[in-house]
Amino acid sequence: MVNFCISDEEKRILRELLGKKLLKVRHDPLDKFGREAVYGSVELFFEDQIILVGYDYAPFPMFGGDDDRPKFFIKQIEESEAVSALEDTVQVNVLFGKVVSGIILVEDYAEVEWDDKKDEARILVSLIFQFGEDEIGFQGDPTIPLIEIIKGIGVSEKLLKPGFEFDDDPETRFKAQRFYIGV
Repeated sequence: MVNFCISDEEKRILRELLGKKLLKVRHDPLDKFGREAVYGSVELFFEDQIILVGYDYAPFPMFGGDDDRPKFFIKQIEESEAVSALEDTVQVNVLFGKVVSGIILVEDYAEVEWDDKKDEARILVSLIFQFGEDEIGFQGDPTIPLIEIIKGIGVSEKLLKPGFEFDDDPETRFKAQRFYIGV
């Protein structure tokens, strides 16, 4: 089974954010195609720390291959590290000022059949930060390192369905279950 979820250490970092005030979110300008998507990372500024929610290519050994696929990672960074991955880009600062009441990891457990091969994967597809009823979700694109930012109430209902990327692929059989896991 391919495990494409965050580590226990990354979960610990997220747990420590519960009860803290998120001052602002910083990211590259939104995708030029009109989606609420950003390339590669989002920085979360709290009163005492900055957390990077990154999404970048990592080895994805599905079917024993050596393909790459974007994967979430979480780390604490210094202010000097909170910079754009793109050249000549002015980042956007979104003031927030709300206390984190919960964090949900959205994971898909998938069975995939392709070219007479079978494999299983566990993939973190989204992180949802809760602020009472309000939420902000970060959903990863399955093929390129874009993070879609989803704000509002009921973010989990706005997420892409598991396996949507295989809807037009008659050669791949995909079966998935989605799990919502609190940190």
